[in-house]
Amino acid sequence: GEGGRVEVDSPNGGLNGFSSTIVDFKVTKAFFVPKMCNHCKNTPCTQVCPVGASYTTRDGVVLVDQKHCIGCGYCVQACPYGSRYLHPVTHVADKCTWCYHRITKGLKPACVAACPVKAREFGNMKNEQDPVRKAIATEPVLVLRPELLTRPNCYYRGLDKEVR
Repeated sequence: GEGGRVEVDSPNGGLNGFSSTIVDFKVTKAFFVPKMCNHCKNTPCTQVCPVGASYTTRDGVVLVDQKHCIGCGYCVQACPYGSRYLHPVTHVADKCTWCYHRITKGLKPACVAACPVKAREFGNMKNEQDPVRKAIATEPVLVLRPELLTRPNCYYRGLDKEVR
């Protein structure tokens, strides 16, 4: 159409078809906000799992026992961060595990270890001397969707409210 106007003929004799106007605007800001599992303290995903396959470890990591998951998808729908999915091959819930197999051996998650610019950090919030815990206590950090009261354990520096 002309001037950003789109017109579509309606099939089967629909009244006058329909039209809409597309407004063209300039992007003034762009953000990259990785939205992995937030390993919340108040986890909606574990609360809705009918078989207990979604659970929180004693050290606060939220995991899925894939041997017991029935693939119902309730946890996928319950996660307000969109970080869970049904695996296309195994047909069970999957998500970021903070590389649990690594952190239990004292290693950092692979994404943290591999990041060449140190955009991600990982620490022990129970250790008062941990640099990440100190940074969270002293620097301006935010969490995604705090109004949901999930108490996420993933913090962001420089996060604008508009990307939540």
